[in-house]
Amino acid sequence: MALNPDVRKRIFDAADELHAESETGEYPNVEAVRQRSRAGMNNVVEAMQEWRQNQRKQVQAVREPLPANLHGVLQSMGQNLWETAQQLANESLDTARAAFESEKSDLIQLSVEQSEAYETQAVALETAHVRIAELEQLVNVAETAAQTTAQQLEDVQRALLSSEQKVAIVEQKAEEVEKRAADLRAELNHAHTEVEHLRIERDKAHDRAEEAEKHAEKAEARTEQLRETLAAQTEKADSTIEQLRDSLATQTAKSDAIIEQLRGELTEIRTKADASEQLHAEQRKRAAEEVHRSAERMTKAETECDKARVAAAEAREEAATLRGQLEATKTQNAALLATLKPSKPTK
Repeated sequence: MALNPDVRKRIFDAADELHAESETGEYPNVEAVRQRSRAGMNNVVEAMQEWRQNQRKQVQAVREPLPANLHGVLQSMGQNLWETAQQLANESLDTARAAFESEKSDLIQLSVEQSEAYETQAVALETAHVRIAELEQLVNVAETAAQTTAQQLEDVQRALLSSEQKVAIVEQKAEEVEKRAADLRAELNHAHTEVEHLRIERDKAHDRAEEAEKHAEKAEARTEQLRETLAAQTEKADSTIEQLRDSLATQTAKSDAIIEQLRGELTEIRTKADASEQLHAEQRKRAAEEVHRSAERMTKAETECDKARVAAAEAREEAATLRGQLEATKTQNAALLATLKPSKPTK
């Protein structure tokens, strides 16, 4: 098959460039020309044979032997000319013989270079096969790790959904506690009414009742503040588990403060009822019963708040566990990405 002209030109240009770059003037080898021209090995070998022949080609003058009919006539006159012609012929023969030997040497060298180039390509191909096998193994490991990571992410998502459900339950219980606190405020208002009757009968009871009313107003304001805080924390609970933990901690602290405040107010009411008992036995008995009912409601409210605190603590522990799982998953993903990064090829 004839060599493509474009391929021949590209190979000749590459050979000319390499020959011009050589300081010693040696002909370039096959592998160097193949790499420079990016042509096939067989095409390079065929083209280099032609290129080397062109480099050694010398234009020889055509010299015919002296004709026989002119030999006798010009023998004496052309003896010197004939000797010169023979000398030129011998020189031409020597030149042709040298060119043949050089071409033979070129063919041998081209054969050796072609063998070396094929061996180099075989080594490179074997290295490429080994690298491909290593990459395929890494891909299999990466696929397995990706499946494991996907399963872990599904488990974490299910755990997060369960945590969100528990948080919703805790919030519902907090709303119930808030409703019970409202009931307690209503009962306190009723107790304030009773104290108002006592205040009419006794001036000192009047001053204490006003003080108790002020405390009740403060408790109502704090309860309203707690409601606003709970609303804000409920909106932030969907963003991150860390915000949920802070919200629950704030809610628990404020609930404890309100319970302590209500307990103090209840103690004051009991003290006031005991003081008024000396003057009005019947009203004292009524107030004592009212205080007793308030104490029962307060105890029940404290029990509910304790349950809410326990649920909040469980939610915080579960949130901490989920964060640990998320951190472990991030670490595994980072290690997987580092494993999947392709290594630099060895020169």
